Formats: sequence, structure tokens, C-alpha cells
Amino acid sequence: MAASVHHSTSMARLDIDDHNPDIFTIICFNDSFQLALDLTTIATLLRVCKQARPLLSSKVPRFHTWCQNAGLCNPDGQLRFALTPSDQIALSLHCEDQATADRSWLEDRAEQGNASASYFLARILQVDQESENDDELEGSAERQHIFRLLEKAANTSHPMAQFHLAGCYRNGLGVDPDHTKAIQLYRSLADRGVAQAQVALGGCFENGKGVDQDYDTAIEWYSKAADQGSEDGRLHILHLEAVCVFHGFGTTRDLEKAAGTFEQLADEGHSDSQFWIGDCYCYGGGVSTDYTKAFEWFRKSADQGNSYGQCGIGTCFFWGYGVAKDQPKAIEWFRKSAGQDNRYGQDWLGECYWLGRGVPKNVGTAVFWYRKAAEQGFQDSIDSLKYLGREL
Repeated sequence: MAASVHHSTSMARLDIDDHNPDIFTIICFNDSFQLALDLTTIATLLRVCKQARPLLSSKVPRFHTWCQNAGLCNPDGQLRFALTPSDQIALSLHCEDQATADRSWLEDRAEQGNASASYFLARILQVDQESENDDELEGSAERQHIFRLLEKAANTSHPMAQFHLAGCYRNGLGVDPDHTKAIQLYRSLADRGVAQAQVALGGCFENGKGVDQDYDTAIEWYSKAADQGSEDGRLHILHLEAVCVFHGFGTTRDLEKAAGTFEQLADEGHSDSQFWIGDCYCYGGGVSTDYTKAFEWFRKSADQGNSYGQCGIGTCFFWGYGVAKDQPKAIEWFRKSAGQDNRYGQDWLGECYWLGRGVPKNVGTAVFWYRKAAEQGFQDSIDSLKYLGREL
């Protein structure tokens, strides 16, 4: 391996004299290329790339300027979503007019099959959709377009496109939910060492989505990510350990200890823990009941796109916990949650349509949402369908 890498690196250095030096930089920053190497080799190559990056000094900043003009950056100048160095370099070679937010150059490159352009355009459209607060859950043309762009990039083995494509399958965004397909994609990436996929796969085992629920396997995958320095992996381990303490799984049950850990992790920005501590305050689990705090934590979780946090906010609006009772508003949040294939949000929508709470009564729509949750094995929805079957 070492000899082969040394030989390849030597050849690449020789090629710099004869070919466009951008090629060497792109290859070294390519995600698939890096995933095929051990960490020590990657570190060495990245040091080489750091020296090579000035070769692109006029191109990458030009691309960053375009991103700023297109409204894709936070106030600190960083992109609103992660983009790997290899993608930034590949895109910068085709971004000519940085003074405009026009996307035609990007759409043209995506149409020609450029994986980086397809992935980047898909992520831009996702950001647009989030800012427009699109609540269309079924058959959204925009979501289908995003799915097709990710699929096109994923078919060229673009790792992050595969990762986000798995999320589409997992949450039913632009495609029917397919947890088996999502697991396949996550596992393939996780086995190749992609930390985000390892965390996502751990989450599937933690929540029993597409696989049998297995906390031990979840922690194994979280640990693999944490071993690579993933802060998200570390937080998930601590969170799941707190869940076990909360329920008494394999340890002594201690609600106060669990709630304390949830709140600590919530303060660090972990969205699952923000939902859990909100739930603790909502129902008095290890802390005194405080609906105002419950709503605040649910909101912080939901602001990160957490479907459980969104469902929690819906519950607060439905019952008037920590906020004025507003059942139509609750429906909006249940829809957001259900739109990410969350079985609790789907069950809530089923109940609201069945009873006519916040929406006109519609048994057919109630059955639709109950079935969505029942297909995930959610017992409450299964029981509701049986009851409705007897009533009808």
C-alpha cells in the first residue's frame, strides 16, 4: 500500500510539470480517493494539497464570491451547508461571473452530468425550500427534482450525494419512503469510513428504522464516527447512554440523572437531547413539569429540523402547553414532522383528521396517515386502524 501510494504520488508530481496543476489538486481532494486511503496517507496528501491550493488562488475565491452573492453564506462567510474541498475546486473551474446570483452555469454543468454541480444544485434547492417553508408533503415537483439531482450525482459514486439520497429514502422526500434502500446507502458509506453515514446508521439502529432496534449496534456505529473525531458521534453516544438510564435498559433507572445529561447535551446543541429534555419538562420526567421550558426546548430541536422536536411543538400547540392553544397551528407542525416520515407526527395527523381537531374531519385522510405510521410498526396507529375498520 505504502509503496503504491508513494509511486502514485511521485507520478502525480511529475505530471504537474506537463499538465494543468489543477488536476493534481482535484484528485487529492476527491472524496472517493481519500476514502480509499488510510488516515496517515490522507494527512500527508492534504499537506501536499495545502501547498498546491495556491495554484487555484484566483478560482476558488471567485466561486466563494458567487456563493455570497447567491445568498448561500452565513454572516461569517461560511456556506450554509457543507461542501467538500473537492467539490469547491471542481465547481470553481466553471464559475466565471461571480458578480451575479444567476445559476445558469450551474444548471448547465448539472445537465451535462457534472456530479459536483448536480449535488450542489440539489443542496441549493433544499435551502431554498427550507426558507420558503414548503409544507407540501406528497408529490412535490421540487422535491422530486432534488431527488433526481442527488440520484444523478450518487450514480457517479459522489459520497455526499449518496448520503443525502439516503436521507430522501429515509424520510420520503421526493420519493416513497424506502428504509431498506436508505440502510443500504448508509451502510455502504459507513463501511467506507464516512462519519456522517456512521452516525445516521447508528440513528437507524437506535430508532428501529429499516432495521431491528438495537442500542448496542447503534453505539458501535456512533463510536466509529467518534473515533474519527466526530463530535456528533460523541454526543449521540452520551445521549443514548442517557436514554438507557432513563428507561433502565441494562442499568439502574435514574430519571434525574438522565434528565441532567439530556439538558447538558441540549445546551451543546444536540437536537435529540433538546427534544428529550423538552419531553422531560413536558411530562415531569426527572424534573419538575414546566411547559414553558418544554416548548422552548422543542423549538430549539425543531429549528435544527428534528422531526421529534417538530412533533413536540405540535403537541404544545394542540394542548396549549407553554403557548396559547392553537390546533390549526399544531397541524402545521405535525405536517412538518410527518413530512420527515416521523411515525408520531403521522399518528397525530391521523387522530386530528379522525376527530376533526384543527382540520375538517376526514376519515379517509385519517386512514392515510394512520397507515403511514402503521407501516412503521407504530402500535397506536395499528390499533386506531382496527377500530376505524370496525366503525366503518
